[in-house]
Amino acid sequence: MAQNVHNEFHGRAEFVVQAGSITGPITYVAAPLTEEEQAARRFARMVHLQWSREAGLRGLLDPAPLSTRWVDAHHEYGDHVRLAGQVEQAQAGDLAAFAAAFLALPKQRLVLLGEAGSGKSSVAVLLTLRLLADRTADDPVPVLLSLGSWDPLREHFQAWLAARLAEDYPKAQRQLLLDAQLITPVLDGLDEMSPPRRAAALDRLNKGAAGTAPLILTCRAADYTGGVLRSAAVVRAQPVMPQDALAYLEAVVPPQRHGPWQPVFAVLAGELSGPLLTVSANPLMLGLIRAVHGAGHPDPAHLLSFTEVRELENHLLDGLLPSVFTDVPAAPAQPAARRRRWALDRAERWLGFLATDLTVRHSDDLSWWQLHQRVSSWRRALLTGAATWLLAIPLLAADLLAIGQPYQVLPWGALLFGGGVLGFSVGGCAGAAGARGSAIRPAVLRTTERPGPAVLGALLRRPWAALLLCCWLFWAAANGISFVRWTQHRSGPVPNLFPLASFAALVGTVAIQWLFNLLTAPIKREELADPASALARGRRSAVRPALGVGLLSAVGCALFFVVVGAGMSLTWSDAWVGMSVLAIEAGVLGAAIGLVRTSWFAYRHAHLHHALSGRLPWRLSKFLADAHRLGVLRQVGPVYQFRHARLRERLAERRAR
Repeated sequence: MAQNVHNEFHGRAEFVVQAGSITGPITYVAAPLTEEEQAARRFARMVHLQWSREAGLRGLLDPAPLSTRWVDAHHEYGDHVRLAGQVEQAQAGDLAAFAAAFLALPKQRLVLLGEAGSGKSSVAVLLTLRLLADRTADDPVPVLLSLGSWDPLREHFQAWLAARLAEDYPKAQRQLLLDAQLITPVLDGLDEMSPPRRAAALDRLNKGAAGTAPLILTCRAADYTGGVLRSAAVVRAQPVMPQDALAYLEAVVPPQRHGPWQPVFAVLAGELSGPLLTVSANPLMLGLIRAVHGAGHPDPAHLLSFTEVRELENHLLDGLLPSVFTDVPAAPAQPAARRRRWALDRAERWLGFLATDLTVRHSDDLSWWQLHQRVSSWRRALLTGAATWLLAIPLLAADLLAIGQPYQVLPWGALLFGGGVLGFSVGGCAGAAGARGSAIRPAVLRTTERPGPAVLGALLRRPWAALLLCCWLFWAAANGISFVRWTQHRSGPVPNLFPLASFAALVGTVAIQWLFNLLTAPIKREELADPASALARGRRSAVRPALGVGLLSAVGCALFFVVVGAGMSLTWSDAWVGMSVLAIEAGVLGAAIGLVRTSWFAYRHAHLHHALSGRLPWRLSKFLADAHRLGVLRQVGPVYQFRHARLRERLAERRAR
């Protein structure tokens, strides 16, 4: 009798082999992925999509890429070999072997060292993509992050890492991945920190959970001081060999254009000493040679006319912008009719200002929520207050006209004073929004704040302020009771409502801020993927709650006027007109107070200020997007950075002349 044979395999395996006398097909039943593994797979797709696109824009995925050679450097910079492992020189020549060597390290901790422009960041990108391509379901996900925003003197590494993941990848289940240790940070730019922060960063990375977790770190060799990364192998980038530079240029220059390049090829082939041979050993400068002279204009033979290395490097850095801004083609998704062109002199001026701004702030990130730092808080407060004052005078005059006050006898002195009070209030809010400097962050990057507990805490720390507020409250209450009694008997002068109105204004200001925070929508997972969506999110987080606050303020003021109007026995027509005017004013004032306190308003004010002075373009977002597409900037999550620190330094240097 025939016997049914069921060859089944349950679990996970790369290969399933059927051996012996067993016949029939194998039924493979894959084990279901855990929740952590599913989250890691989704996160890996996000990281791969972002950095494969960025690598393409940086020219790292060319058919003939420039390979960087690495050598082991643990004797100078590394930990004990028995703890850290070692990456052999033969393995460092190939990216696939390099990734395999990293995965074979005991702790999977690696430091990439090199000189400025040696290709550390480029290799970090390519290594991240390679590890993503080779990862299995239970492997951690490599994610590339810039260290420029971390202050290790004030913030723990795990807290900063969680915040950066929330900022760059809002869709990711970051806490689940961090708890399951399914993330390998690829940290780029330790050398961009100040020496005290570098030492503190290494100390933080050697302690606690970060001290044993896998990670990759890049740094300039000269700046890798103040300690070592424990249990980490160390490799150092080698200069590009002349034969490698020659092979790279011969591959990227079309064969039809090899004629003008023959003098350059001859120098590299014969290894003739001079500035060109020295500069071509740097991957950054070799890439600039291709970008500036790749089309044959200007003549590549001009590279042989320089006698100093620094002079040739400055020539290449200065030639990048003219080579990309002479004719800006349309993006692939845009029709030719929507082609955008930027004048070279203006593009140099704008990028020079941004480079200077980053140099002054000691930052690498071009983020919209930090642009206001070059505009003083008092100037923003003064301009906002003056605009509010000019707007408030006609609104207050409309109040008096609405209740029957003749135009000829309008108290202009009181109107000027009242407008000044409103202007001072709104301008003070705008100035306070910028007084905190770099502490200001967009609403999308901070948790909702509750002003009530903050106010109570401030009062408890200052008993005299609490006593003054209590006296003010009793004064306002007594004044309100007197007004209620007057409405009942109608005898004697009308009580002064200033104490009650001023106290109501104070409570209203706190309530407006509370309502603004309450109405701020939570972060949506599809947002903050790039600088454009981050700016759009910041705008929505500012405008929508401000409109909501304005509407609630208008309704509250209308109800208050109905109660007061009933007590004063106003006619229905007068009450309706007065209520409408006051409700509109309260709505505008409430929306203004809520809006001017946001980082988006501070950004818009700073952008307007710089655009009027010619330091920035009116279409700033489009200009930065084009600069990124043309290879002048690079994108790291929701911020832009200059292609290289040398380019930023050169632009700032030229602007300072």
